[in-house]
Amino acid sequence: MKPLIYLLFAVMLLTACEKKNHDLITPTLEADFPQILLLSDEGDGDLEDEDKFSFKIRLADRVDPEGKELGGKITPLTEDVTVHFEVSSFKGFTSLSAYLLAAKAYYEVDDCSTSEDQNIDLHLVFDPMTGKGSVTFPKGVEEIEVEFETSEDLFDDDIFNANARSLEIRLTSVDAKSQKVVVNDQNTFKYLVLDDEGIYGEYELDVNNQEQFQRYINLFGLVNDDVKNLKPADVEEIKIEFQYGELKAVITLKETEEVEECGEVETVNKEIEIEAEFEELEDDAESGELEFVGEVELDNGLKEEFTYKGSFKLVEGQLELILQGEYKGDETAEITLNLNK
Repeated sequence: MKPLIYLLFAVMLLTACEKKNHDLITPTLEADFPQILLLSDEGDGDLEDEDKFSFKIRLADRVDPEGKELGGKITPLTEDVTVHFEVSSFKGFTSLSAYLLAAKAYYEVDDCSTSEDQNIDLHLVFDPMTGKGSVTFPKGVEEIEVEFETSEDLFDDDIFNANARSLEIRLTSVDAKSQKVVVNDQNTFKYLVLDDEGIYGEYELDVNNQEQFQRYINLFGLVNDDVKNLKPADVEEIKIEFQYGELKAVITLKETEEVEECGEVETVNKEIEIEAEFEELEDDAESGELEFVGEVELDNGLKEEFTYKGSFKLVEGQLELILQGEYKGDETAEITLNLNK
């Protein structure tokens, strides 16, 4: 009788162990996930007479095994791979080959040099007839850049164009050999050709116009104490530039400073720059509403947001800009600036 009891007990124990092992989940290691190559940005844009543009391909962040980078870190590849991409969905022109004239690829070696400077070939292939291309993504590198030479005459005219002129780029596949590497083929990079007969481009305020100068100081002195204390004698020029997705307000001072870059020392004028991103911009018309938002870094390292809202009107190369600013509970009056292109 005892052997039968022991046998039943053994069967029950084995069954329990099998159930326990069946429910056990083996943790997935970081190395089990493939590396992901993706487009660095969602888009860009430049004026219609620009002769080049580029897009970047980078590796996605992974969990930092040392736990030092909470947001993750990039782990470079151990072998070269070939990334395939496609340019498509172009609008405002009938042929890619009429706009995209040539292409090259490179990566940054340091702040002063690129792979192109060192004659490193990334084997870029691009067919403007089909829009398809490929490029080597090298081992040990976090990001590469593909640059297109464009026709600066194709879109350059004296007419305001309300219709979009654009193209899209996406990654399609990767030849990774034995490595676990995939591409994100869902996100796209959209490049826009911006019309300089419209709101986009650079405008200058007349520093010698005392009324306009003081209006600018009142408007942007709200978010910058250095601007607030300026006098016309301190200033060389004032410019406001409407770029893809952002506005830059730049004051060039008469005061100079020496700047060292890549081993060369150069004397340049000091600048005060205010940058902000557009929340709203009616760029398909010669007048409309706009809103832009930026940040000021405080002494404690925190950042405080500011907002400017208003409207614009273009008349024969002159820009009438009406704005009201808000920062830390303070507001400016509604101020009108008149600028020349």
